[in-house]
Amino acid sequence: MNQAFSVLLVGRDKKELVDLERVLHEHTDFSVNVSVVTNGHFDPLHGISLAPDLIVTCLSAAWQEELQQIAERPPATRPPVIVITNTGDDMQHMRLAMHAGARDFITRPVEIETLIKALNKVADEKSAESSGGPLLTAFVNAKGGSGATLLAANVAHVMAKKGRQKIALVDMDFQFGTLGLYLDIHPSMGIMEALEYTDQLDAIALNAYMVSHESGVQVLASTLNNVVLQREINIDRLNRLLTTLQSAFDHVIVDLPRQVDLLTTTVMERADHIVITTQQGLTHLRDAKRLLGILKDEMAIDKRRIMTVVNRHDPKAAIKLDDVGKMLRGVAIETIPNDFKRVTENINLGIPLYKQSHSAPITKAVMQLAARLGNKDMAIEKQGLLSRMMGRTPVIRRLDA
Repeated sequence: MNQAFSVLLVGRDKKELVDLERVLHEHTDFSVNVSVVTNGHFDPLHGISLAPDLIVTCLSAAWQEELQQIAERPPATRPPVIVITNTGDDMQHMRLAMHAGARDFITRPVEIETLIKALNKVADEKSAESSGGPLLTAFVNAKGGSGATLLAANVAHVMAKKGRQKIALVDMDFQFGTLGLYLDIHPSMGIMEALEYTDQLDAIALNAYMVSHESGVQVLASTLNNVVLQREINIDRLNRLLTTLQSAFDHVIVDLPRQVDLLTTTVMERADHIVITTQQGLTHLRDAKRLLGILKDEMAIDKRRIMTVVNRHDPKAAIKLDDVGKMLRGVAIETIPNDFKRVTENINLGIPLYKQSHSAPITKAVMQLAARLGNKDMAIEKQGLLSRMMGRTPVIRRLDA
């Protein structure tokens, strides 16, 4: 099995949990973590923002409260459950366990072969459900201030809130990242700290570095604690971090800084969708055309993976949408209407557009963009061509040079 499948062992008996953890480490390739429930809590996910793929709950004398806590979680946010209990023929036990989403009911003493068989069954089901693979979308500005960060944050919010998906939102601007502010998030740890420990990271360990928004979006932010230079970021570590994120989420949305270097091209080559955000001004469109040329000609990225979003679209502007289409020939174009007041409130208060005003035209446009980016049928097979582009001495390409 793949280590991406995460199992959380929960209960009140630490020795039982540690013994089960040891056995599972010996006989499976799952990522196994332990949570000892104490201090009067009954919720197995108390204090855990990123849910595992499967909960194995070792019920105690307080089994009713423990199962009830699981059952009260919304089905969309509740992982499948395997129950370990002392009683195998109590109908009340079984009825409440099924209500909590239990996939299997194992009595003590636990037969390891039976437990592993139950785990493998759930893992196989998850693998079949996600055979299309998680998606990765990269947002980047054609010109500074075009609105990529705004759209990345709000698309992620819509996908999580309306689409009920597990969404990771990642700020890759190590020097001037502001993504967290759009959701009123101010983390003490973030992506730099996560990169330091990629060798030990799994779906559960990511919790320490991500902040959960009320919508369910998990944010891996840039904390700006120190000045970070591009050459200080290890590309292998970045790739491992992205792999771990994609193993834990349905969709990973990355807000990229406006530059072309090893960091940004690493993300863009992995991306299912690259969203270039621009506006109707001539300088914006010139830079959008230049960036598009780099992606298609130098990186050989299929144009079907690239989308241009014209932000703050004004039908009365001198440069019309037809003109934009002629300049950026061959790529899909979406529009986001101009709504300066709502956008300013979103930025200053950290309130997403969908929460602020879900019926406004700008919100509906964001919802349409989210629906399009969330369509797995649109994902184009990716080829590893980063080495071809970066085979020469790596340099930072400034888009305004």
